[in-house]
Amino acid sequence: MIRINIKKDSKVVVKSFVHKIDLDNYVLDFIGADKIIGNFTDVANKIWNLNVGTSMTLDNGFNKTIISMSGKSRAGNVMYGGQ
Repeated sequence: MIRINIKKDSKVVVKSFVHKIDLDNYVLDFIGADKIIGNFTDVANKIWNLNVGTSMTLDNGFNKTIISMSGKSRAGNVMYGGQ
């Protein structure tokens, strides 16, 4: 599981993804990275492989999106309602 912070238009959104395919779909549908720097799968791979505390910037000249990795962890009991 990963947690990323997405800053776009001065708004910060925190998203969590358990599976990489979910991140692929989010990048395609909401970030629109295919219009910014090419293949959305490549962008999703770069995001998935970011180290904790690092970030990447996607800039198409009109909108700047900053994506930073806030955490990586295994999906444990807390996520599935455990104590």
